[in-house]
Amino acid sequence: MKVKLSVVHRMSFLGLLTNKGDFTTLKILRELREELSLTEGEHELLKIQPLTGTKILLNEKAVPLKEFEFKEGSVREVLLEEVKTQLKDQEKAKTLQLDYLDLYEVLMVGKEEIDEVSAAIKELEQTEKE
Repeated sequence: MKVKLSVVHRMSFLGLLTNKGDFTTLKILRELREELSLTEGEHELLKIQPLTGTKILLNEKAVPLKEFEFKEGSVREVLLEEVKTQLKDQEKAKTLQLDYLDLYEVLMVGKEEIDEVSAAIKELEQTEKE
């Protein structure tokens, strides 16, 4: 499976990755974390500015989407499935955080479904106005 992730998606993905496993899994996990992390060039393009607390301001559009491959049957795919399971569980328990919504849409929801939900929301808003 190939997935294109924005900088924000990548940071969210990093936040959901496990930090436990056997030696091989941890080596692969370290490589994946390095791939997902910002490069020096990306950091410069983002023009990150600290705000209050843990909030930051960045120019996300300055860095293009980056493609990641999760080959079937690989440890990387298992790590991807663990992240997807966390997102599914949070959604089912109604504890999915707004910070993870975009990543949820990329990993869990097809574009057609997103368009259908958006259309249904617009229709509901129109009905409420009348």
